[in-house]
Amino acid sequence: MVADANVELSTVIARAQAGDAAAFGELYARYARHILRYMYVRTREPELAQDLTQEVFIRVIKGIGGLQYHGEKMFLGWLYTIAGNVLIGQARRRQIAASSLNDSPDVTDPRGQEAVSSLFERLSLQHAIAQLTVEQQNVLVLKFFGDMTNQEIAATIGKTEGAVKALQHRAIQALQQILSQEYASAESLMARAVGGADAS
Repeated sequence: MVADANVELSTVIARAQAGDAAAFGELYARYARHILRYMYVRTREPELAQDLTQEVFIRVIKGIGGLQYHGEKMFLGWLYTIAGNVLIGQARRRQIAASSLNDSPDVTDPRGQEAVSSLFERLSLQHAIAQLTVEQQNVLVLKFFGDMTNQEIAATIGKTEGAVKALQHRAIQALQQILSQEYASAESLMARAVGGADAS
């Protein structure tokens, strides 16, 4: 059954590479839910997750011509790699938007503390992941969202299993360190905001 599924998928991809719009529809119907789930877990915003999922499949349409098919898991790895790159761009856009938080009226309004804190947590996670190397991001995505083994990840990104394990370890350590610094900065920011509100 798995072999049949792989044959079927290879045929759909071949049709998509030939410009068959219906084939793209089949790929979207089959895999959009996986990418949407990944986007929602990362953003916690349903509408944004849908928009980013659409962006992923736009990139799939543009890039599928150069894809060499080597099985469904490798195809999923390709999709998640694109999704990771889309999120990097989104995180950068959010980072620019977040740079004005210090001047936001909500920050100096005690009633807005909870909303600002929630926003900062989401921004911090995206910002932290965006600071990892592209290889580290890809390894985490393939491992935890692509449900791939270290051996499969190694084959996908052209590394040894040992290198994949090292990338995972360094990525998780880096995330913990970055997030600790981000939350310390957030607490300092909120303390200054409350202090400023009390003084006014």
